[in-house]
Amino acid sequence: MKAFVCVLLLAGLLGGRAMAADPIKVAFVLSDHANVMDIAGPWEVFQDTTLDDEKETAPFKLYTVAPTTAPLLTTGSGGPGMTITPDYSFDDAPAPDIVVVGAQAGGPGLDEWLRRQHDAGKTIVSICTGAFKLAQAGLLDGSRATTHHWYFGDFVEQFPNVKLVREVRYVQSAPTIFTAGGLTSGVDLSLHIVARYFGQKQAQRTADYLEYQGTGWKSNKGIAALTAPVKRQQWAGKIGGRTDIVLHRVTTGASNAFTTDIPSRHVFGARTTIKSEGRRVSFTVPLDGQLASFAGDVSAGDTQLSGTFTAGQESLPLTLTLAP
Repeated sequence: MKAFVCVLLLAGLLGGRAMAADPIKVAFVLSDHANVMDIAGPWEVFQDTTLDDEKETAPFKLYTVAPTTAPLLTTGSGGPGMTITPDYSFDDAPAPDIVVVGAQAGGPGLDEWLRRQHDAGKTIVSICTGAFKLAQAGLLDGSRATTHHWYFGDFVEQFPNVKLVREVRYVQSAPTIFTAGGLTSGVDLSLHIVARYFGQKQAQRTADYLEYQGTGWKSNKGIAALTAPVKRQQWAGKIGGRTDIVLHRVTTGASNAFTTDIPSRHVFGARTTIKSEGRRVSFTVPLDGQLASFAGDVSAGDTQLSGTFTAGQESLPLTLTLAP
């Protein structure tokens, strides 16, 4: 943190043409299913930043770090993505100045490593659903943050202690934590960080070299969440063959929200928590001051849920059918 502040002060004193005494080390965190754009966009920004001095100094030193140095697969279209071999594991990586966490599956040791970097005052940056990894590590509790707009619903559901900010490209979530929206938002946030280190003129110089014409790094204007498609489903049935029940599913982007109606029990729009593993599905719903539960299986045609509904001491059969 002290090195970061010193560089900022020096940049201000020298009109944005300062250079750190040592390279600014940027660690890109990787794990299986890492999103390529989340890596490549910020990597290119930091890689192509050269200072306007006699040596055309490249101030950033970049490397990758992962749970192990075994090759891993990034995202692909209907199949495996490109293979990347990380430079370091969490155990032997050099101490970074900046950490970049894009969308990815995560892996052993990630939470602990991120907390360790945060405790050491390092700057931590998330891109897209990388914000989920920061939140899982407890780094965003009580803070503002953003993520890809398709996943707003899931983020709010999983992390109620984090204040989601919509329609921006990036958020400074804490003095040394930044979260960006999806994909190309990582380019804007990286240019914003370059500007914090070396001034607006230098960041524009980097953007020009990239032939990047986006202005989000200056305006921070993001995409409207309403661009995410909304799909609705209803699953209806009778508990024990007698009591009507309807499970509503609303999908916004990639986020699902579930509510339940049981009219005869005066339950309408009750928030419902769903869990699934393979074809096994369970959910809980508030009923008469306690949680009722369902556990069952999805049919081969994905149009029926058959199992048992339990409320208090009573367990009854229930089949829910997807409405056409």
